[in-house]
Amino acid sequence: MKTNLRLGFTALLGETRLLGEFLSFTFRGFFQRTLPDSCHQRGAVLLIPGFGAGDVTLSPLGLRLAELGYRIFSTGIWCNVDCPVHTLSRLEKVLRKASSRTGAKVSIVGHSLGGIYARELACRFPNLVERVILLGSPVREPLRSSNRFLTPLFEFWHRRCAGDLSTTEAEEVEMSPVPPRPPETLIYSRTDGVVQWHSCIESGANVEAIEVSSSHCGLPYCPKAFQVIVERLAQSSRRSRSLAADPAARDDRPVRRIHTTRTSAKVTQVA
Repeated sequence: MKTNLRLGFTALLGETRLLGEFLSFTFRGFFQRTLPDSCHQRGAVLLIPGFGAGDVTLSPLGLRLAELGYRIFSTGIWCNVDCPVHTLSRLEKVLRKASSRTGAKVSIVGHSLGGIYARELACRFPNLVERVILLGSPVREPLRSSNRFLTPLFEFWHRRCAGDLSTTEAEEVEMSPVPPRPPETLIYSRTDGVVQWHSCIESGANVEAIEVSSSHCGLPYCPKAFQVIVERLAQSSRRSRSLAADPAARDDRPVRRIHTTRTSAKVTQVA
């Protein structure tokens, strides 16, 4: 159920947990290192950073996934504040390049605004996308659901983009109103201090929503979120290998929708 209460300063103050979450995730990676599986080719993963962030913010996540054998692709974004029209165009090129290099579909993990872009790429190019995983992405009314102390910043960015488009022949991006055909995993936190958690959830045949305990900015470093990401990517890798071996084994059953405070997902351990 949607709430009319806007997030305020107290919720924003909770985002200071980011430092502890980042350090915990980083040190956990040092002491729980895994070796890639040389017997199987795991899939390609494209990481898209959130608003105002760059590829470097997702590098700890990328390194952990690379240790598990995934081929990681970055966007080349230093600071994600460019106009959505231009950004989506560049992300399409990155996605096509990743798919061409690997000869397979690509899984996309996006944080916040990056998740919105990931969802849109999956809607527009389902033949290139294996699955999408969104971390704290307000897929419904992103401007209205943001923290009221940050809303002016987001609105200014939105107006600036609209102004830039008015001087060109480009049209403003209209995000797809329905979920993408590829499986979509929505990871959200009720203690998110940047966007209302209700806006991070949608329903659909291939959609699941999983709750974790984390700040908004710390979602890429949340252990529970990492477990879910690893499990879902492993499912996609197994499915891709199965289809490669036997195309008749294709399974288009919808993903079960999940709304839970805890997940039983286990990190895939690679020998």
